[in-house]
Amino acid sequence: MDESTDTVPTRQGLGPTLIVFLIVIIALAALFTWSITYRAAYGADRTANSAVSVSSTTSGQKVYTIHLAIQQEVAVGPHADFLGYQTETKPVHPGTFFTLPRNSLVTVVIHNFDSATAPRNEFFSLVQGTIGGVETVQGKTLKVMDPAVMSHTFTVPDFGVNVPMMGIPDNAKPGAFETMKFSFRTPNKAGVYRWQCIVPCGSGQYGNGGPMSELGYMSGMFTLT
Repeated sequence: MDESTDTVPTRQGLGPTLIVFLIVIIALAALFTWSITYRAAYGADRTANSAVSVSSTTSGQKVYTIHLAIQQEVAVGPHADFLGYQTETKPVHPGTFFTLPRNSLVTVVIHNFDSATAPRNEFFSLVQGTIGGVETVQGKTLKVMDPAVMSHTFTVPDFGVNVPMMGIPDNAKPGAFETMKFSFRTPNKAGVYRWQCIVPCGSGQYGNGGPMSELGYMSGMFTLT
């Protein structure tokens, strides 16, 4: 009697061609996501490290001081009519991408050339997360700002930092600005952290378009190393 055997089908793995195809599709999807999320401001270079100076306290602790300006129009790049944070350097750069050490002491000095825009939520008129819970405006120490004179904020949610910016008066002379100064400490954890302006100051129905929605203008990143 002949013995018969049944053939059991074996499961084949993905072929090399299909694997390469899937890798290409995933890479293209990632590139597309990056392109719509991290749109370039002013061009390819968005670093603001040129605006950071380093000094030391009497105890030897390093202080990283950031010098920025809020301009009504950045006047350079693909969206020259956008308002935005700029470095106070020559040439200017978008003042929104910084690389700093973790657990570092940071002081920020901002000259605001823009006028007032009332916040939607007065909670953001409170100074939060800074050293001493204060900022100085034109040399005067504040813990809370009158929402009627607010213009923008410097807000880093992951740091617990929110600092309101005072706007220039409607009758201000050309070139006038308000000066804000404050300090905070970065977390003792390496990573990339987003910061932004909370006051809607862009285009569109709710003011969150244009410079509010594009990195490099009214929002940016802190990379802690």
